[in-house]
Amino acid sequence: MMEPVKKRRNPPVTGDRAMDIGILVERVLQKTQIAEDVSFKTISERFPEVVGKAVLAYVKPVKMDGRTLVLKAVNSAWKQELFLQKNAIIERCNLLLGKPVVRDVRFV
Repeated sequence: MMEPVKKRRNPPVTGDRAMDIGILVERVLQKTQIAEDVSFKTISERFPEVVGKAVLAYVKPVKMDGRTLVLKAVNSAWKQELFLQKNAIIERCNLLLGKPVVRDVRFV
């Protein structure tokens, strides 16, 4: 009788290039919506730093739509005012996140 052939397990392969775990996590986040959700959560929690306490009562973050931050203003006058501050809002969001995540702001 023949004995069953035992399959040899290959040794674990790490490859020639060892990667930092941070790079791997970043790649996974980029391929999923998790990164977008984390960015929106951070912006939402620290929104007073983005728009200032005086404006905070008139606008709130709604969602991230790709790389566009959607904000809800209380009325059209505040929409116009915030539209004029659009570039500053984008800059503050990206500074807060530490990387250029927000490319545009849409007001609803």
